[in-house]
Amino acid sequence: MTPLDRVIDLLKTKGFRDAQQPFGIGSATFKFDAVLTADKTLNLVILQDTTVGSIERLRRELLAFGRSLDVLGSRRTLTLVLVGQRIDADVAESLSQVCRLLTVSATSDDAQLRDSLAVLLPLELPTTIELQGDWGSEVRKRLPANTTRVAATYLAAAEQGEAGVRHELRRRIDRALSDGLS
Repeated sequence: MTPLDRVIDLLKTKGFRDAQQPFGIGSATFKFDAVLTADKTLNLVILQDTTVGSIERLRRELLAFGRSLDVLGSRRTLTLVLVGQRIDADVAESLSQVCRLLTVSATSDDAQLRDSLAVLLPLELPTTIELQGDWGSEVRKRLPANTTRVAATYLAAAEQGEAGVRHELRRRIDRALSDGLS
């Protein structure tokens, strides 16, 4: 599997799909190594292998493609993913004026690949099971040693939720008022 195929496979598993090639805008047609789009986002991702073909041709084609999208009033976010060898800084600067530019090394492992493409991938949040734990003991570990009994009481009340904290606060206010009135 080529590095470009690995990038395409990863993006497809995260909700992207192939766009029709050659990509036509008005009377102009554009051909890239791969073009992906997503149903849930406005991302339009162009993938290009930098080990083959001319970078200058790619630059000209991408500039024309970007202009065509602008003329149509497209709201899509254009991203170019370059897979393979590094390109000159001047060319990278020119490309980044038209689109978001991501580079992926041909020797990237899976973790590096995900890191390089992180802005395109959906955010993976921990499950509620992963978030559950003994938060009370974690907070107690972080409290200073001279923690008052009041803080410990509120911490115990917090384990019962919002109602527990309200009850403890009401109890303390009632006791303070009754001590002050007597």
